Amino acid sequence: MLRNRHTRGVIRGRVAVGVLAAALLLSAPGCAPSPDPAESATPQAWQTMMDRWRSRAEAPAVVVGVQASDAAPWVGASGTSERNGQEALDPSATFRVASITKIFVAVVTLQLVEKGRLDLDKPLSAYRPALPYGHVTVRQLLNHTSGIPDYSQATDLGKELLTHRDRRWSSTEVIALIENNRPVFPAGTGYQYSNTDYVLLGEVISAVTGTNWARQVRDGILDPLHLDSTFIPGLEPVRLRPLPGYFDIDNDGDDEGVETDGTWPALETSEGPAGAMVSNAKDLLTFGDALFHGRLLHRRSFQAMVAEGQFHPRNSNYGLGLEIVRPDYQTTIWGHGGYLPGFRSVLWYVPSRDAVIVVLTNQSRANPPDLAELIMRTLPERTRQT
Repeated sequence: MLRNRHTRGVIRGRVAVGVLAAALLLSAPGCAPSPDPAESATPQAWQTMMDRWRSRAEAPAVVVGVQASDAAPWVGASGTSERNGQEALDPSATFRVASITKIFVAVVTLQLVEKGRLDLDKPLSAYRPALPYGHVTVRQLLNHTSGIPDYSQATDLGKELLTHRDRRWSSTEVIALIENNRPVFPAGTGYQYSNTDYVLLGEVISAVTGTNWARQVRDGILDPLHLDSTFIPGLEPVRLRPLPGYFDIDNDGDDEGVETDGTWPALETSEGPAGAMVSNAKDLLTFGDALFHGRLLHRRSFQAMVAEGQFHPRNSNYGLGLEIVRPDYQTTIWGHGGYLPGFRSVLWYVPSRDAVIVVLTNQSRANPPDLAELIMRTLPERTRQT
């Protein structure tokens, strides 16, 4: 699993298991150079930062997006889609964005609350009586205070996903991996990040709407915002194949191409609402700008989304589908990180700069929050309110 997985929220995404986890634990997580004080908030400066960071991280491909206040969005790319490739990377390239998916799922959950179809403080049993852990509330799933074990820690799951790549998992099969496990703590008495929480949220959404969570994300976010490069593999037709992903599976120091053709049904269907989505930097900037400037949720719902809870480590917190961190112990950031074998990502909103920052890469050892923080430091303080 990623370093400090329950203490540094934004660098944490979907958890690796089995042989995948062992490889990641021994790889170098942070590769960012020190920022140059002379660098300013310009596309040229951001491109230089990105090129330096990619070189030090030894990542094949990196795409960065910045939407700063009322300025035009900027998206830049560095590297090639394949390691040692010859063709320069297109800034519109699509990546697996992993746990950034959770923000989308949280938004459609809150949209259903606004419509009176869900109650944050009702238990799962009120919506889907057959689900395990039926006493846990919708709110506790959203903010990871449920105490429900994380299915991605199940023994040999990582090996299974690699060995049987074409298998399609149902949510019932995923939940069955942990349904007989004891809770980590009584619901509502602690915090622990669990991908199972969002798989169960997908089941709740299905129960109250009669459609799957992907349909709700498409109808409530993707289509209204015209996010044409974003889709949910495993539940929707493939629109654009994500880049190849690179990961040191056997921990021999060399990254293997764990995904070369843009398809991995076992990974996509086991992830589901915990981390299956594919997107690009432009679409994520559009989504972030809409969310953080009040175009997807009512103000009351958004304020609940970013409310800081009682159970969190010193420098990390989790709202309703959003990680809340202060990497310099001062600047508040709302967003989410993502990890899947071969992919790392981060989507940040920095209220004090009124800026959305996106970093996407197709290599597991790179640490996108390093680069996002360097870019954040170039941006001036703003006063615009969300």
